[in-house]
Amino acid sequence: MIDIEDDVIEVVEQALADHGYDIHVSNLPISAEDQFPCVQLEEIDNYIYQRTVDSGSRENHAVTAYELTVSSNKTYQARSESKRIFGIVSDTLVGMGFIRNSMQPIPVSEGTRYRYVGRFSAVVSKDKQIARR
Repeated sequence: MIDIEDDVIEVVEQALADHGYDIHVSNLPISAEDQFPCVQLEEIDNYIYQRTVDSGSRENHAVTAYELTVSSNKTYQARSESKRIFGIVSDTLVGMGFIRNSMQPIPVSEGTRYRYVGRFSAVVSKDKQIARR
């Protein structure tokens, strides 16, 4: 199996740090006890890209998909903070070669928290290179 989840999380954490955010990026669900703002980036799918399987049935590429969840609990700016952080992560992933497939705002807890959720996908080679389209 081709697995780049830890590598992707490391790049995203560095991009957030470069923008002044000290945020741990988790691949586990966000809970009410987490420190805000929160970023969850979880690999939700990973399967063999069948068009590049060789004659020995070896995996040469994988299609991988990630779900990004960004949450904020700022009193007056939860939506804008979530959207700003989502944008940084989205730009980072797209810069790596991912395609953003969706982005959706989700109000949580009657306005005291705000969340953006999106999905990204890419084709990755066995040497962990993301295919540019």
